[in-house]
Amino acid sequence: MRRALAALGLLVALAATPAAASAIPTQLPRGVEPVGYDLTITPDAAKLTFSGHLTATVDVEGPTDRLTLNALNLEITGATIDGAAATATLDPQTQTAAFIAGRPIGRGRHVLTVDYAGKIADGATGFFHVDYAGGGRMLTTQFEPADARRFLPVFDEPAKKAVFTLTAIVPEGQLAVSNMPEAGSEPLPGGLKRVRFEPTPKMSSYLLFFGLGDLERISRNVGGTTVSVVIRKGQAAQARYALETAEQLLGYYNDYFGRKYPLPKLDLVAAPGDVSGSMENWGAILFSQSNVIFDPKLSSVADQLDVYRIIAHEMAHLWSGDLVTMRWWDDLWLNEGFASWMATKATDHFHPEWRPMLLAQGDKDDAMLLDARPSAHPIIQRVASVAQAEQAFDAITYKKGEAVIRMLEAYAGPDAWRDGVRAYIADHAYDVATSDDLWRAVDRAAGKPVSAVARDFTTQPGVPLVRVVSTPAGLSLTEARLASDAHVQTLNVTHSRRDIEAQAAAVLSWRAPVRLQPVGGGAVSERMLSRASLQSAPAGVVVNAGQRGYFRVAYDRPAFEALLESFPHLPAADQLGLLKDGLALGMVGEQPLANYLRLTAALPANADPLIWREQARTLAGIDGYYAAGPQRAAFRLWTSNILAPVLKRVGFDARPGEPPADAVLRETLLLALSQVSDPMVGAEARRRFAVAATDLTKLPPGERRWVVVGAARSGDAATFQALRGLARGARDPLERNELYLDLAAVEDEALAKQVLALAITDEAPTNLAPAMVREVAALHPELVWRFTMDNLPAITRNLDTLGRSTFIPRVAATSNDLQMARDLVAYAAKNIPPDARGEVQVAVARIRNNADIRARRLTQIDAWIASRR
Repeated sequence: MRRALAALGLLVALAATPAAASAIPTQLPRGVEPVGYDLTITPDAAKLTFSGHLTATVDVEGPTDRLTLNALNLEITGATIDGAAATATLDPQTQTAAFIAGRPIGRGRHVLTVDYAGKIADGATGFFHVDYAGGGRMLTTQFEPADARRFLPVFDEPAKKAVFTLTAIVPEGQLAVSNMPEAGSEPLPGGLKRVRFEPTPKMSSYLLFFGLGDLERISRNVGGTTVSVVIRKGQAAQARYALETAEQLLGYYNDYFGRKYPLPKLDLVAAPGDVSGSMENWGAILFSQSNVIFDPKLSSVADQLDVYRIIAHEMAHLWSGDLVTMRWWDDLWLNEGFASWMATKATDHFHPEWRPMLLAQGDKDDAMLLDARPSAHPIIQRVASVAQAEQAFDAITYKKGEAVIRMLEAYAGPDAWRDGVRAYIADHAYDVATSDDLWRAVDRAAGKPVSAVARDFTTQPGVPLVRVVSTPAGLSLTEARLASDAHVQTLNVTHSRRDIEAQAAAVLSWRAPVRLQPVGGGAVSERMLSRASLQSAPAGVVVNAGQRGYFRVAYDRPAFEALLESFPHLPAADQLGLLKDGLALGMVGEQPLANYLRLTAALPANADPLIWREQARTLAGIDGYYAAGPQRAAFRLWTSNILAPVLKRVGFDARPGEPPADAVLRETLLLALSQVSDPMVGAEARRRFAVAATDLTKLPPGERRWVVVGAARSGDAATFQALRGLARGARDPLERNELYLDLAAVEDEALAKQVLALAITDEAPTNLAPAMVREVAALHPELVWRFTMDNLPAITRNLDTLGRSTFIPRVAATSNDLQMARDLVAYAAKNIPPDARGEVQVAVARIRNNADIRARRLTQIDAWIASRR
């Protein structure tokens, strides 16, 4: 699971011949392959510098006079090739170091040695530091996709797999961690020690890991593998849940993949603050602390679920990504989409009570909302630079990837899909692979043309739309492409009208397996639909039954009325699917928004808690489109009335023995009701906060967030200062971060300005500033835009170049104002390289969509609500 920080881009060197088209992409001269790296690293945490000595063994296919490796921001102090002195030439533009021999380098095996030095970075890129609240510093690495070159001269591409042997010279009292177990340690003068680690298996450079700090390790043996959580000294109790989770998952994954995890140990390494997500380094997974620790005194059931799913995602990478690696970044989804799907599958296996499959439906909907916009890209996308590789870590790669795999698994059959995955893993272990390699393995196992469906959904952008039309004989099904009419009705600031219309009208066809089931239950049948085909179905069926298909379904009026009548009794997945499709199709003008509103009114209060959780989030999201005024007041009153029976069912307080899904619902429900200014919830949040204003331990974990956020949203200056005091005084780093982020929920603009000013002081954790600013932007985008333009260096001081280029569009994306889109495009033209503007295109599309909804859709909602009074 990657973060949106990146190096500069480099063009891929691909020959234009058919033979070269199938070759593995590379940014380096062909004909030299790494065999192994023997690296000694000596960091200085106080000075934020490090030195390295590298011995790299390479195989050369033909005569050359140089060895070219990736290197960035390194100072080369000496080099030899086969023992003879070599000259080093660094090129920051291509991020390479050429080591030039004084004689020809012939075919065969050669040894390059390099002495060099570098700087330890502030942001989560390459080799960097993260500081603990109250003092102390941890050093760690984050290399995906192409930042190992900031740590050592290396062939920094996924297909350039090699063996890494790491030695570190570090302070005696600190714990050093790498991919493999320690092979030995010896004391050195000056309070230092030399720690040697065992050689890694053959692996990609971005999976190399090194960490150092005042850390401790809690461990247990799981089938011969030492599984541990590595965390700051004194926090071991908060790591026990993660350790239990990893133990449970390792056995499940060993069985599912049909191949035992091959390394002798697995560390889950917790870094303080925010290191921009988590990273699946083989044998030493790095996590932002909040993604891996669970404290029953501070954490809610929702936090517990999040920790489980994140660990499950990262551990799935140990096979899909680490053991078998995508050949190039255009197949990134093979890592990320697959790991997301596997995490949901594993979570559902062990914790079906959390309803992970319904949560995954929400993720699929997020992907389809993006995928229907002009900025959409295929899952498998051409990646021509490192900057583009960084931007590939998005919702389409993760969430659409997961949804498409779930559809393909259902089409192939779970057993056949698993057998195909096992064969794929066995065939490509310790090597690289492409999507087509997976499809071939699944085709053989399933005896079905799974690859035909897979290629349609992974190589084309967009969302299929299945139209259901009633006929005297039943139903007819046809396929089209779903596209919002907003991008041809409103001003587009990045494309001409002709370009947009051409894109919207692009004729795409997907071979889509469509599952049908009678509304009263019964046997499921399947149709294969494409644009070129017309399929029939009996009346009274749910199309996309079980909601495994990646497409929207638009029912004509008679078909919809029949479903509405049966809606309260449909399976939970189909209820949620109809709601999500109804809203999405209403927002793009494909169907009346009244369809979604009528379904919402028909959803019973005792429907699955996860459906109501999604509904609460959705209704709060719609509220965000409104400006202050009577229309918003009417919508908020209607929303409070719709959600009131659900709140009455679950209550404000946890009940002994209640289902975990109710606990998850309660927090989201109360947060949503506080956002729409529900008077009862606001008053209750303020009352409970007043009781606990000096000591939050008086609040149970399940209450803390909604009470604190509710108090912040509707609170006055005194409440704000009380919250700030709690954040300033919090000793637990997780609690401290959460409280500062909760401050950002304030609705009052004057208080929002105080939060923004606070974000760039030393009071709040320095690496939290971008997150605090983005939180404020959710309610005050124009205010935050102006503040960001005036204070960009201070806000983004811990981000690198591409981190800044993604931060800016994400701040702007919450706006409903088309002028914001124009301002963003103007900013990008001056400050963001062309190949790093993917997030800008996404943000512009979202702003335009927001503006269209505000201008043309809210009136439909207002009219329907008025008609119900």
